[in-house]
Amino acid sequence: MSGSPTVLVVGLSPAAELDRRRKLFTALEEAFPVRFEGRESGELGGLDALIELGGEGRAAAAASDGLPGLALLVAETTTPGAPIAQVLADTPALEPQLRGAALPDTRLAAALDSGPGLGEPEGATVLARRGEKPTWVRHDRFEKALLAPAELAEEEALRERLRDGRSAALLPLVSFLRRLTAPISWQPPAPRASLLFDDPNLHWSSYGFLELPALARHAREHGYHVALAMVPLDGWRAGRGAVRALEQSNGAISLLAHGNDHNGGELGRLASEEDALRLAAQAQRRLAGFEGRSGVAVDRVMVPPHEQCSEAAVQGLLRCGFEAITMTRPFPWLSQPPKSWLSRPAEAGPLAGWHPADFAGGLPVLLRHPIVTRDAPELVLRAFLGQPLILYGHHEDVAPGLGVLASAVDDVNRLGERRWCSLAEIAAGNFESRRQGGELSIRPYSRRVRVEIPDGVERLRVELPAAHPGPDGEGLRIDGESLEIGEPVSVAAGTTAELRLQSSDAVDVETVPPPPRQPLALARRALGEGRDRLLPLVDRLR
Repeated sequence: MSGSPTVLVVGLSPAAELDRRRKLFTALEEAFPVRFEGRESGELGGLDALIELGGEGRAAAAASDGLPGLALLVAETTTPGAPIAQVLADTPALEPQLRGAALPDTRLAAALDSGPGLGEPEGATVLARRGEKPTWVRHDRFEKALLAPAELAEEEALRERLRDGRSAALLPLVSFLRRLTAPISWQPPAPRASLLFDDPNLHWSSYGFLELPALARHAREHGYHVALAMVPLDGWRAGRGAVRALEQSNGAISLLAHGNDHNGGELGRLASEEDALRLAAQAQRRLAGFEGRSGVAVDRVMVPPHEQCSEAAVQGLLRCGFEAITMTRPFPWLSQPPKSWLSRPAEAGPLAGWHPADFAGGLPVLLRHPIVTRDAPELVLRAFLGQPLILYGHHEDVAPGLGVLASAVDDVNRLGERRWCSLAEIAAGNFESRRQGGELSIRPYSRRVRVEIPDGVERLRVELPAAHPGPDGEGLRIDGESLEIGEPVSVAAGTTAELRLQSSDAVDVETVPPPPRQPLALARRALGEGRDRLLPLVDRLR
């Protein structure tokens, strides 16, 4: 939209609240194309919207004058109480991912007990309730919610306020800003999902409780995709039955990498980049050899064993050509329990866990979540934020049968239509986009993305997300042609462009020496695989 503003100005009233919550609103300015200004009663000049904290008269008056207004009435307590759920309405007035969701909050009870609540204005749409009490309502340009978010703590990520147990205060504010800025905001990636199992290999047509032919049929029948994280050390054999099952899945089963030897938390123990390069290069060579012998492709997405990955390991994987890693934490070397899963380096800013992916040293991290112990509110909020839904488990999780997977797939599909695909495809579609006239701008949250050029687009421009460490050491290739990041390139509508970020210190994996021999690694892996394969027999004997 030529001539559109790059940011919108949102008033905050009373003006002193901007200083009281400076870190919170600075984080929101990073998340949305807005600038907050403190305003007193009646000071509406130059504003695109008004937010009132602690009352509703000023926001309601602004809405009467044609300005979108949001009132957040009661400051949330800093001390959590017992969680109680607010239930979001099943209404087109809310984003599809939120409709009908129950989101527990540990600050809600105190606010409900502190005053008369919101009431239910005539003609208003109730967006959320706790029992019979509305907690979020909207009427034309004016809306109000019960809770006002408290200031962020010194190292707190914004995402800590949009998670299971604490979302009632921030969610209405984020939803309001999203609708307000929709015409000028970056659009999220298309919704995507995948199931993921750690450890299986293709030595035989089964691995533990996973029977690959049955899994292929079930995935086709229920319309989902399942990725198998294979240990590169296991790539010496691909059984015909296993390969046939993958072929008969019609693309519903894919492979990706799971460490190198699966020698405990091997990626977490790598302290030097030289050691990391040796391990990552050997993993790449093993995967390439497996592909050549079996004819089965392996996605260059890494699943670090035991959820451990050092900063050096990330750099080694990046330089050896891996496209992403998938873990439960965006910065795994900083967020070991009991620390928050959102712990981050200072330079990463307050938006860890907020975007389609995080960048750990330039390598995208796709967040994943357990299949069996899945947290329904967390999945709702990930879908709301435009993140891919990757549910992971182990073969033991399907000991009761593949109905476990059907149930998980149903839970994901209730959050809106999405494409089930491999993790490589998830990574390739992991970009934000913004169109202005005949120019399409892309923000890639992956090392390689594929972009379908829509009708009317003549130029394509690539910008690095703010979460990326920066352009130093990064090269850009579009359909094989080298370009500068931020430089527009001519494209033809109806075609597909492939964009690749290339590290300037990338290595040829064939020239990197192997890591020192690990005499016990093969024995340890053989014992682990043997245990997994015996479990179904032990289960039947019981």
